[in-house]
Amino acid sequence: MKRRYLVVAAICATAGQVAVPAPAAATTPDSWGQVAAHATGDYYNAGETRLTPAVAAKLKPRWNVPLATAKCAEPAVPLVGANRLITAASYRISGYDATTGALAWRTPATGKKTSISLAAIVGTRLVAQSRDCRSGTTFLTAHDVTTGKLLYTKRIPETMYGFVVDRGIVLGGVWDAAISKYGIRAYRIADGSRVWARQGSIAGETVAAGGRVLVVGDESATAVDVTTGKAVWPAGAGCFTPIGASPDGATFYMRCDPDGRIRSVSAATGAVLKTFPSHGATFGFATDGERIYLHTFNRELIAVDAHDGHRVWTATFTEDAPIMFAVAGGVVYGWRDNGHRLAAFETRTGRPIALDASTKGLQGAPMVANGRLYGRTGSTLTAYAP
Repeated sequence: MKRRYLVVAAICATAGQVAVPAPAAATTPDSWGQVAAHATGDYYNAGETRLTPAVAAKLKPRWNVPLATAKCAEPAVPLVGANRLITAASYRISGYDATTGALAWRTPATGKKTSISLAAIVGTRLVAQSRDCRSGTTFLTAHDVTTGKLLYTKRIPETMYGFVVDRGIVLGGVWDAAISKYGIRAYRIADGSRVWARQGSIAGETVAAGGRVLVVGDESATAVDVTTGKAVWPAGAGCFTPIGASPDGATFYMRCDPDGRIRSVSAATGAVLKTFPSHGATFGFATDGERIYLHTFNRELIAVDAHDGHRVWTATFTEDAPIMFAVAGGVVYGWRDNGHRLAAFETRTGRPIALDASTKGLQGAPMVANGRLYGRTGSTLTAYAP
């Protein structure tokens, strides 16, 4: 998400002149509103500025909330926005105060076994999908994220998988049983109405950049406008498989496979901007717009320049280098595997930051927002704070 800066011109007040107050500066939202933080799949919260490298070293577990598995329903990936921590587990959606962990609201129990997926928090609106475990009947719902008030519920013909939300649209992949082909469906988050549908599947990671998603058809890949479903530009020679995008949405990052070199591609035109130097086989992805963070099969976490791909710094591990990342406050957090303490490094220099030993219980990369680090630990979600 691109930062915007306000330039204020000085106004000299003379006799008969009235000084006009400048408008307030726009702020970057402090949220982790989608699985990968944003539609761009950057795993980066630019609005979180409290957990600096010095503060991150003081993180301790402070409270937790339940996140248990129920029959036919794994817990959804939680989201954070508008000072709410949102979970979906045991057939219900719960909204907690993101600072204290106090329960703010919970959807009523229906007695039905329902699998719930959380698509996104957009402003104060939570978009989710629920699927009846027995009948397969699927609904798209929206709630006020602060109060839990149901804004709408719309039955949709197919269950969607791999959500991305951008430009007021939620879209995901489906299996179109009528024609035995994969497809993509897009719905307006304002009212739940379907706005377009097409055959194909989303290429690579489910990310959007500049209002575009990459769609693979029977023979080729095409950039599609998320608001209309119309083709914008065809992919060029070689495979166009996104691994993520820049926070400002201007650039896709693509590679053919873990051994392939990363290319930066203009989201507006499809032009290849830069082919990065090889760093061997790499895996995972996160970016703060200045650096890209990757796992290498040489047991390394590397930070490379987001513009030309040169290596900025390297962290080497004797075993299990980080494979999943989260970035905020000038810190990159790397999840190594169960039983290993969460790794953390200053993003600019690669200086290591020692985190609390209890982070070895985390079962994946954390979310970082609201001055907290949130991560699943067993059947609970734990919040860490200074």
